[in-house]
Amino acid sequence: MTAPISSYFDEGMVFFEQGQYEQAIDLFTKAVRLSLGDLAETHLYRGISYAYLEAYDKAMTDFNNALRKNPYIADAYNERGNLYRLSEEYELAIDDYNAVLVIDTNHYAAYYNRALAYEKLGEYTLAVQDLNRSIKLNPELIAPYEARARINTELKLYGDAIADYTHFLEMGGGDAYDNHSDVQSLIIALRINHFLSKFIPPRFLPTARL
Repeated sequence: MTAPISSYFDEGMVFFEQGQYEQAIDLFTKAVRLSLGDLAETHLYRGISYAYLEAYDKAMTDFNNALRKNPYIADAYNERGNLYRLSEEYELAIDDYNAVLVIDTNHYAAYYNRALAYEKLGEYTLAVQDLNRSIKLNPELIAPYEARARINTELKLYGDAIADYTHFLEMGGGDAYDNHSDVQSLIIALRINHFLSKFIPPRFLPTARL
């Protein structure tokens, strides 16, 4: 049975949540063509669907259209920021994450994403601050612990890095990312460096990485 035209967005969201992005895009497109419902939200979710399919130019167009129709959608800035970060336009990404956090100060994903942009720019202190905020807002997230551990490893803060990588594994992160044994090996290397740092300045010790 053909879905009523008033439900194209809702039907599209069913496919979206099932990860069937091409079908979702078809329905979102029908909603856009017929100017049905909240078009800003429709552009947002069609853009996310395109991003999952790696059609990044189309995704960017949709995020821009979403923000033109409603400049107060925090998730549209967040998703556009992710595209900028993916294309290594880190300053533009940070601008968008800043916009998210003006609209929604509790947007834990924006703090995490901005931290990744800061990390790429070598702004490790700012990155750790954002990861701390992300974890405080949602301590059940796995990825921020791994990111903070990675940055603390670069800073040679061995104790902090060990604690975060250990927590990352305890939360199942190693299994999810298929690098459980690699992380365990890294923790051993960090423990050795932590011990050696009592006798050798950390700047002379090699940086342990995955």
